[in-house]
Amino acid sequence: MEDPGFEATVLRVGERRIDVYRALRMIEPVSLWQAECLLDAVPLVLQGYGLEDVRTRADRLRAAGAEVTVSCRACGRSVPEEGAWIDAAPCAEAGWPYCPASGDQPPSMVWYP
Repeated sequence: MEDPGFEATVLRVGERRIDVYRALRMIEPVSLWQAECLLDAVPLVLQGYGLEDVRTRADRLRAAGAEVTVSCRACGRSVPEEGAWIDAAPCAEAGWPYCPASGDQPPSMVWYP
């Protein structure tokens, strides 16, 4: 089964705007002017595929002063901090018995296709 993917959403740029512009330019191939235009229109959604890729992008933006959330593209639930589980409800993506944002499948969950 293919991972439904994840996205990072910049909710607020914060006081250190130039640092956030620079961080965005490190993770996206945009000019300083394009970064300013993108961040002036928050919320800004940055899509990615792997959870680690999206978390890395979000961490860089957070370190620069932005407020960022990470969520599953299929079900829309926010990804909790490292090591925490999302509730056990199935992901909206057909065929997923649990949300992949939760990390590894919990041992208590048994799924038989």
